[in-house]
Amino acid sequence: MTAAESPPFAQKPVSSASLESLFRELFPGRRFLVASNREPYEHLWSEEVGEVRVRMPPGGLTSALDPLLQALGGTWVAWGSGEADASVVDDSDSVRVPPDDPRYTLRRIWLTHHDIHRYYLGFSNQFLWPLCHLRPDLTRIRARYWERYRKVNRRFAEAIVDDVRGESAAVWFQDYHLALAPAYVRERRPDLTLAHFWHIPWPPVDIFRLAPHAERLLHGLMANDLVGFQLPTFCDNFLRCAQALTNAEIDWRERSVTSGGHTCHVRALPISIDIDAFRAAASGPTAEAQMERLRQRYLPGGGLVGIGVDRLDYSKGIPEKFKALEFLWERYPEFRERVTFVQVAVPSRTDIEAYDDLTQKVDRQTREINDRFGTDRWRPIHLIKQSLPADRLAVLYRLADFCIVSSLQDGMNLVAKEYVASQVDCRGLLLLSRFTGAAEEMSDATLINPYDPEQMAVDIRDALVLPAERKVEMMNTLQGSLSTIFDWMADVFCEWGGVTQARVRPARLADEGLEDDEEIVA
Repeated sequence: MTAAESPPFAQKPVSSASLESLFRELFPGRRFLVASNREPYEHLWSEEVGEVRVRMPPGGLTSALDPLLQALGGTWVAWGSGEADASVVDDSDSVRVPPDDPRYTLRRIWLTHHDIHRYYLGFSNQFLWPLCHLRPDLTRIRARYWERYRKVNRRFAEAIVDDVRGESAAVWFQDYHLALAPAYVRERRPDLTLAHFWHIPWPPVDIFRLAPHAERLLHGLMANDLVGFQLPTFCDNFLRCAQALTNAEIDWRERSVTSGGHTCHVRALPISIDIDAFRAAASGPTAEAQMERLRQRYLPGGGLVGIGVDRLDYSKGIPEKFKALEFLWERYPEFRERVTFVQVAVPSRTDIEAYDDLTQKVDRQTREINDRFGTDRWRPIHLIKQSLPADRLAVLYRLADFCIVSSLQDGMNLVAKEYVASQVDCRGLLLLSRFTGAAEEMSDATLINPYDPEQMAVDIRDALVLPAERKVEMMNTLQGSLSTIFDWMADVFCEWGGVTQARVRPARLADEGLEDDEEIVA
């Protein structure tokens, strides 16, 4: 397959414009608000005195939601993390974005040093993150973390209520940083429709019950009309937690939970990526030249290049991946000087001890493997410890003959989808941990168990010697399984709109003094 041909993606992606029409249809008369920890734009001081520059922080979700907010208008509430953010806001801590053609409002929440340490690094990332990734041994339970998490969530809720004021609105919360905020908003504005997408795994009840404030967290999320998870398993785990740890009523047939007269619906809504953006970057006019330069840098003598792209996080299984590669070169010497692995490892949460320990371990493994197997003309592992822009990643993905995603536990893992979308030549192989949400959708990937690095080495060897025709066949199937980020948002809107209309309709009929059949006659 040539770069000019189109891969067999499952559906033609919808656009931001069609999502706008869908939203207007499903949520008539309502404003749209997004609430997330990360902001879509940061204002930073440039090297020139007094000058401010703007950048979009890396992240697939923020880059996908930004065009939607531009089409719909509304407000995005987020932590103002840029060093010059406070210099550009108005009296309500808001600024219109994008800067060149303002289309919506970015409302910023200010976090102090203690907020960052206790709400973000503390409760969010030293308690909820390891707990949800099945690492209770790494959790840190501190009363001050919980209190600050609660206060910051209330601050988000107050900003949302203030921004909406007397208007009707649909508020979409993102991820584990804001588990309590929906309940705080519901207290003040029960008429608003609220949804939440939980991007990371939801653990089984025997793990989640370790949380001292498990019931409060559950009630915070149950205040939504809709909670979305990546997988049906996570939905079931959430409902079982609600059943075991609260007095809520569970309807397993409807996948809903009712508490205090309010019903929250729970749905599996697996997220995806902007396929067109990765495909365009991988097949751009300079892509071939960039690939040739990269080949000369990483494997000038020819052979196969592998790729891994991960945050430096213990859930991603980087040490396990490196151990499997060590077994590969040790037990199958024919792959020495023929296979080079490029690992992009993005530093993350460097103020947390577990992450510092992981970084040191990955550095040590890289040195030991390169010292053991490397030669004057070949380095087994190239470790890139920085974030790369999406267009550069897409070229690396296209260059790579294989990609290893070795997560020990992952809600989805979009790297797997980015690699497949960037494979415009359809010659690459995806080795995918069976403990990722992506494994449920991408059945033609080579599934691996990162807890068994010896068998992983065998799986890598077997994959590398597959006939070219089989590799093309597998990649075609993988590309056919991909949906787009816009399809995902359309699915969220449809599910959310359906449950919102089901909730609002009885209240409206009661206000009008009508029964259901009377409205039909009217």
